[in-house]
Amino acid sequence: MSKRLLIASFIAVLALGWSGMAADTVLPGMTDTSTYITAGPWLAGRAGLGDTNAWMTMFGLHFRYAIEVKYADFFSDFRVTSCFWNPVQQISDIESLVAQGVDILFVDPAAEAPLVGAVEEAMAQGVPVILASTGVNTDDYVSWVSRDNAKAGFLYADWMGKKLTAGGKVVVLMGMAGSSYAEDVYRGVLQGLAAYPSIQVVGMAYCDWSPVTAKVAMAAFLQANPQIDGVIADGGQMGLGAVEALLDAGRRIPPITADDWNGWLRIAKEHNIPFLAVSGGCPLAVTCVDLAVQVLRGQPVPKIVEYPIVTFEQDELDKYYRPDLSDQYFAINELPEDWILQYYGK
Repeated sequence: MSKRLLIASFIAVLALGWSGMAADTVLPGMTDTSTYITAGPWLAGRAGLGDTNAWMTMFGLHFRYAIEVKYADFFSDFRVTSCFWNPVQQISDIESLVAQGVDILFVDPAAEAPLVGAVEEAMAQGVPVILASTGVNTDDYVSWVSRDNAKAGFLYADWMGKKLTAGGKVVVLMGMAGSSYAEDVYRGVLQGLAAYPSIQVVGMAYCDWSPVTAKVAMAAFLQANPQIDGVIADGGQMGLGAVEALLDAGRRIPPITADDWNGWLRIAKEHNIPFLAVSGGCPLAVTCVDLAVQVLRGQPVPKIVEYPIVTFEQDELDKYYRPDLSDQYFAINELPEDWILQYYGK
C-alpha cells in the first residue's frame, strides 16, 4: 500500500474522531485492534535504546510526559529498559517486559533484522507492539510511527545543492552504521545529490551522532582536502563537531545541515553559519502513546504514521534558539514549558 494512501487513511481517522469511531470501522491501511480491548489503568512497557545522547533523552521525556501527564489517569505504571544499541540485550528486554504482563509495548529498535522474532513473539502472546522511530523487518506489529528519514536526507542534499550553485566538494556525517535511521537518511542524501552532478562527495563517515566523533572525522577530512565547500551532517551534535574542527584548522565555515538542537543553534549564531535545520522528530513518542490509548480501547489505528518534518534556516534562528536553556534542548518539541524549564533550564 502506498504511503500516500496510508497517510490519507490516517487523516480520515482524524476527521472521524478516534474516540468516536466504532471498533469495527477499519479503513484501508489501518490495524484492527478490537482484540486488545483492556480495562485500565494499563501497564505500559518500553524496550528502549537508552539515553545515549541528547536526542534520545528528549525522546524519552516525551514518552514520560505523555504517560505521566497527558494520560495520567490511563496508566498504572511505565516500565522502561535500555539496551544501549545492543539488539541481543533488547531481545531480552522485550521478553522480560512481556513476562511482566505489560498491556502495551513500545519498541524503538536497535536493528531491523535481529528483533523480528522478539516482536513477533510479543504479538503472538497478545501484547500489541508499537514501533517508535526505527522499524523491524516484519509486518507483525500494530503501528509504526516514524519520521521519513530518507526525505530528511533528501532535504539536506537539495538545500546544499541550491547553496552551492557553482558546485563544490562536500563531506557527509551520518549517525550509526547499521541503523536503519542513519541508512535511510544517507540514502536520501544520495538521491538528493543525484540532481547536482557538480557537487562531489569527498568524504563520508558514521559519527554516532557524537560531536567528539564528528570532530575527529572532520579533522581527517580537512587534512585530506584543501577545499570543502559544505558539510551535510545529520544532526546538530555532529554539526557542532564539524565546526570545532574547522575552527581548530583555521578554515572557513561553509554551509552546514543540522537539526533543532540548541547547542547547534548557539554555535550557528555565534559564528553566523548558513544552515538548514531539519527536525529530528523526538516528539513522535507522544504520538506513540496517543495510539496506545486507542489500541487498548479497541479503536482502529494506522499501520504506519509519518511524523511531520519541520525545517528552518539561519534567518529564523532567533525564533527557535533558547539562550536561557542548556545546549541539550531541542526546539521542536511537545513538552510543556514547566517540563522544559525543569530539565533544560540553566
